[in-house]
Amino acid sequence: MNKYLAALTACTLITVAPFALAASSTELTVTGSITPSACMPMLSGGGNINLGKIPVKDLNPDPDQYTRLPNQYVQFTVTCNANTAFAIHSIDNKAGTVYGQGYFGLGLTDAGEKLGNFEVYHLTVQADGNPAELIYSEDGGGSWAGWGYLGPGLWTAVSAPGTTDPLPATSVEMDLEISASIAPTKGLTLTDEVIIDGSATFEVKYL
Repeated sequence: MNKYLAALTACTLITVAPFALAASSTELTVTGSITPSACMPMLSGGGNINLGKIPVKDLNPDPDQYTRLPNQYVQFTVTCNANTAFAIHSIDNKAGTVYGQGYFGLGLTDAGEKLGNFEVYHLTVQADGNPAELIYSEDGGGSWAGWGYLGPGLWTAVSAPGTTDPLPATSVEMDLEISASIAPTKGLTLTDEVIIDGSATFEVKYL
């Protein structure tokens, strides 16, 4: 047994030693870029949308039917100090409260039930005063597709009409429509006042 172990150890040393000599170092490369441009996003009204007080009697109890609330409108602008290619990363700050994909959550009832969703649609888009379209990426800007929108987890950029390449700009303006829906009341505990608590962050990502 001792002779077998010694032979095995010797074979291991003979096999590994040339490899160790051939790869005695490795290299770590750190890359990136420092951009002189900066872009500032801004929502009209400070980004605050008040849906008001909604009587429970006005909400749908049907388990298959949400109650769609009146649409709200805001303007979203991004201003850069130089011509810049950028995307907007949409983040749902209430992600654990949402039903399905592509929506933002509206928070929870006191009983921990999901209150509903809201969506963000663009009505018009302009880049430097010219008509533009939105494109989106699901892989952090690696690839782009048309018919873009501001959805949770997506990167959204402007493009020239009919193209799917991000368009550098110094100013982008979007008219947005906010559509909120409350879940069926049959699955909600609404004996006390419940606060609608939706929240999203739109973060500039430089391309």
